[in-house]
Amino acid sequence: MKKKIPYLLFTCLFVYVVIALTFAASKRDEVLCTGVSVTIADADANSFIEEVDVERLMRRGYGELLEHRINQIDKDKLEQLLINNSVIKSAEMYFDLGGTLHVDVTQRRPVLRVMNSKEGGGYYVDDEGEIMPLSGRYSARVVIGSGNISRKFAVEKLYPYALLLREDAFWDAYIEQIVVKSESHIILIPKVGNFDIILGSLDNAEMKMEKLRYFLKDGIAKKGWDAYKEINLKFGKQVVCVKRSQ
Repeated sequence: MKKKIPYLLFTCLFVYVVIALTFAASKRDEVLCTGVSVTIADADANSFIEEVDVERLMRRGYGELLEHRINQIDKDKLEQLLINNSVIKSAEMYFDLGGTLHVDVTQRRPVLRVMNSKEGGGYYVDDEGEIMPLSGRYSARVVIGSGNISRKFAVEKLYPYALLLREDAFWDAYIEQIVVKSESHIILIPKVGNFDIILGSLDNAEMKMEKLRYFLKDGIAKKGWDAYKEINLKFGKQVVCVKRSQ
């Protein structure tokens, strides 16, 4: 008999849990949406969209949510609605026990701003190589690409280079603009130093930037920041400089 007691207790507990969960599920089907709470994960880094914008997108694209049963609200459809927006990278939703719909949004992160492109107008390229429009509300602090830039070149060539700059704290702080005269003649404009940096093509860009790093550390320190008007990285392992006329 004693051996059966634990078994009976376990069986009773199991039956209780099943009944409780079934009851909770039936009651949950009756719960109404009582509110919407939006969280934008990277709001401090980018401000392309705000909480009120997310709620407005949901109402316009889906309809009113409040006072509707939560089991009748299609969260997958709402998530896809938000992801279709050009500045939103991801969206996840869930209801709490009180019926509040929690919406977690992540914005896309630009690494390059293209101006005066071949196709006209400007746009961003994000950290996954996707085109995203400029915003009238917020201007991201990223390197600017200007000149003779097609979208194909921006995405396939300029984006990986901009990402290389972004992932290096020194270059991210130092390089302000990339001027594309042609695919084989690219000029860098630094934030410090009154000279142009001739990169040439984007081939071997990482090696060229390392040459530049050592030159800025040793060569410029000896000659001074105003000694040259041009620093050329096109010639193999050499850094060729043009002095400023006196």
